[in-house]
Amino acid sequence: MTSSVGVMRAEEEMLNWGRLLMDGVPYSDLAAAHERGDNVSWFEHWMETAAQYEEAAQRAGDTGHRHTAGELFVTAALCAQYAQFLWFGEDRAAGQQRKVELYTKAASYLEPPAERFDLPIDDVTIPGYLRVPAGKGPWPCAVLIGGLESTKEESYRFEELLLARGVATATFDGPGQGEMLAGTPARGDFERYTSRVVDFLVDDPRLNAKRLAVVGRSAGGHYALRSASLDSRFVACVSWGGYVNFGNWEGRGPLAKESWRYVSKSADMEEARLFVEKCLDTRPVLNELRVPTYFLHGALDFVPVSQAEVLKEYAVNADLTVVVEPAGDHCCHNLGPRPRLTMADWVADQLGAGGVAK
Repeated sequence: MTSSVGVMRAEEEMLNWGRLLMDGVPYSDLAAAHERGDNVSWFEHWMETAAQYEEAAQRAGDTGHRHTAGELFVTAALCAQYAQFLWFGEDRAAGQQRKVELYTKAASYLEPPAERFDLPIDDVTIPGYLRVPAGKGPWPCAVLIGGLESTKEESYRFEELLLARGVATATFDGPGQGEMLAGTPARGDFERYTSRVVDFLVDDPRLNAKRLAVVGRSAGGHYALRSASLDSRFVACVSWGGYVNFGNWEGRGPLAKESWRYVSKSADMEEARLFVEKCLDTRPVLNELRVPTYFLHGALDFVPVSQAEVLKEYAVNADLTVVVEPAGDHCCHNLGPRPRLTMADWVADQLGAGGVAK
């Protein structure tokens, strides 16, 4: 691992086993990662596991088993994602590239398929995927935003929950995330990139432009609050383990701090601290949040649960549903499928999805 943090195994800090399981990593692979020898790095283990799934997916595709091929290619992409997501330097870039390659192979096998889009903004492009239920539309759509080191490919399982309820999904990498990280660091106006995706979605006749939601996870929950406050085309918002303002720098672990330094391309930790405290603060715009908003938080989260009270104080014009899970960790990943199922139901209800997609 190339960083100033020192030598540590990635699972010693910031690695949430519930997150990996709920996002689709098989338990047997997590157990094998935990039991691997000291002569095999975390990165090497997961990249080799990704290669094994890729081989199995290719065999399935070659023999006409499309569902199996799609699932296995997605699992391979997730393995590559988690190989690199807490790494810095060359391994991070290699893992990102491999993850994109593997998910690209999965895309056409999925039902519905994941349609790649690349949207110009300024002098860069926003990469993403749109998935639209089969059958007669127009369909409501949820825009999904990842967090500090989560990316568009990691949203697959939650996409499936929404698609089953008749909600199309659009996932993308924004500044400091996934494919955009190399050229565009994290920044304080993430909502511009969300709005560019919305510009694209409202022109698709398969989608209902008046029934759009934004769902953000972890730091993406912050971006979702900001996006829904500043783009009136959203009619619902979910902040999933997010925060109103980043006010707990000293309470974060060294790897989390290094991650923020890395994605913001700050010269040092002090510059990174100033960035997050200045740029990750929705309080000045939350009075513009005027749509139903679901705020999920775990009482055991390292992000202070007091953020729920900050939201209530500043989002005075929004219909808030605040859910604090007493036993929940960050994003309530440790609680299994129930919180995710409940969020998917809430989104579908807000968008008038009307049940299962046909």
